[in-house]
Amino acid sequence: MDAAPALIALAFVAFALVSRRIERTFLTGAMLFVALGLVMGPEILDTVNIGDPGGLQELLLEATLVIVLFTDASAVNSSHWREEAALPGRLLGIGLPLMILGGWTLALALLGGLEFWEAAILATMLAPTDAALGKSVVSNPRVPERIRQALNVESGLNDGIALPVFVVFLEAAQTAEKALEFGDFLGELIPEVGVAVIVGVAVGAGGARSIDWATGRRWAVKYWLEIAVVALALLAFAVADPLGGSGFIAAWVAGATYGRVERSRPGDVHEFAEATGDALTMGSLLLFGIALGPILTRVGWDGVLYAVLSLAVVRLAAVAVSLLGSGLALPSILYLGWFGPRGLATLILTIAVVEGTDLAGASTIAEVALVTVALSVVAHGATSGWGSNAYADWVESQAGDTSLPESRTVQPVRVPRRSRPGTHGQGKH
Repeated sequence: MDAAPALIALAFVAFALVSRRIERTFLTGAMLFVALGLVMGPEILDTVNIGDPGGLQELLLEATLVIVLFTDASAVNSSHWREEAALPGRLLGIGLPLMILGGWTLALALLGGLEFWEAAILATMLAPTDAALGKSVVSNPRVPERIRQALNVESGLNDGIALPVFVVFLEAAQTAEKALEFGDFLGELIPEVGVAVIVGVAVGAGGARSIDWATGRRWAVKYWLEIAVVALALLAFAVADPLGGSGFIAAWVAGATYGRVERSRPGDVHEFAEATGDALTMGSLLLFGIALGPILTRVGWDGVLYAVLSLAVVRLAAVAVSLLGSGLALPSILYLGWFGPRGLATLILTIAVVEGTDLAGASTIAEVALVTVALSVVAHGATSGWGSNAYADWVESQAGDTSLPESRTVQPVRVPRRSRPGTHGQGKH
């Protein structure tokens, strides 16, 4: 009898029962589920094998990213963050391109086996952040709301911004390795992005207006509207993908459009979609843990070094440059720079490279990307509680300094439930 399904189900039940207690420790759900997968995997207990990567596992990972892309984009775009866009605008408009450029340069210098465009692919895969993997960083109410809001908005938008860049680099790499003409490159790229945008706008706007229409006439039951939000995310992917568009870009565009158009919000119809994204994310991290064991035995020292430098140097430097002239103090710059966990988007983009292409450097890209995510889960998860409280202590010690831009009052934004500010487990320890 295969015990793996029972163990996985038991893990979800056990985590739910002690989730509030765990928030008061240095552990995170991401750390626990990755560790469980690692223990269950072939290198330790060998109780489960992920099997054919093109089967149910890949479907789960893709569905997870689709729902998270949609809900994150709809949350950020449904609020008035544009009134306080200075910090997230710097992180996205300056910091994100610098992270890609820095990671690209580092990969060319350190990972000799990668070609020019393959190095760009790796750098872009590692640029998006996942704020929910270091939840206390953005949910600790003692941290100034302006700082938390900047990290939340960055996390909600940077994966969608990085996706088209990833598609461009991926097509460029395949064009270069197959010695195709520039026209062939454009012939692949334009439909992939263009179809995705058209489908995303249509699904997001149509879905939002339909929900508003049904709500205004009291035709709909709230929990079915919650299910409809999940279905909209999946619909965008399912329509765009067979038409040659990027399903992930379509899902993000649909979420951004939905958040901009939808107005009714009857008791917040996003709760089910965000809870579904939570559960699927943890399941994806467990699958990641199962696959991680063999990767750890193969990756070389240069891959590990790249992962460390990507987390500890590339992002910090890019964020520091993007915040020049912002008036933020050094502790705030370090806080924003360090807490950029790599997570779900990187995992799914890795599948796109390994399973969707025949690039010569695909295995190297996958190994380095997944090791970076593993280090991020541990490093950012373990430091999130301590770091947020240490930073909050510094902010409170400067309470008499009214010139600090960190503490300026901002209008709260709606953020995904998985990183929503809470009051438990966030006080001083």
